[in-house]
Amino acid sequence: MKTFAEQINKALEELLLSNKNVLLGGQLIKYGFAGLTEGLYKKYPNQFITYSVSESLMNSSALGLALAGKKIVMMHVRIDFLASGMCALVNHIPIWYKKGFKLPITLICQIGKGMGQGPQHSKDLSIWFKNFEGWTLKIPQSPKQAYNMLKSSVNGNKPVMYIIHRELFNQSKFVKKKIPTKIKLCGSGRVYEKKFYKF
Repeated sequence: MKTFAEQINKALEELLLSNKNVLLGGQLIKYGFAGLTEGLYKKYPNQFITYSVSESLMNSSALGLALAGKKIVMMHVRIDFLASGMCALVNHIPIWYKKGFKLPITLICQIGKGMGQGPQHSKDLSIWFKNFEGWTLKIPQSPKQAYNMLKSSVNGNKPVMYIIHRELFNQSKFVKKKIPTKIKLCGSGRVYEKKFYKF
């Protein structure tokens, strides 16, 4: 039985293979991205766009590429850092879409809760976009959903926030996830020691 990450990898490969207009963008996508893009760069290098740490550029170029007729899948290592590139997400992409433009944009956004994830890597910002007109949220909770939701998102013509939970990557069964009603600042559940330094 395939895991959550394996099903996402399978969906991405099928999408890249079936349509040359599908482009995959992101910061670490050449290197496997926790198994999600494993092996794909070697097969489809011309459909990969690698970025530096530049969320504003990533989100703005997703809009431009979609307007140019591409189906863009933009992968964000952590959903937390969407806030660094929010302008395109709130002032441009949803508004252009509401004005009737086809915008096949899928933002794959990882929620990084789990071992080794600090407080800047563990928040869940999905509630922002759940309440923002012009965005569709898809939050798969099983490998089958991960596959089907990703295929339908990329093959559609609207902006989708495809939100994945890091702790599900190795799961091969359904795991119930709820969209929180409040953004918690320490999603990893750890208690961080306060340290005071004198200068």
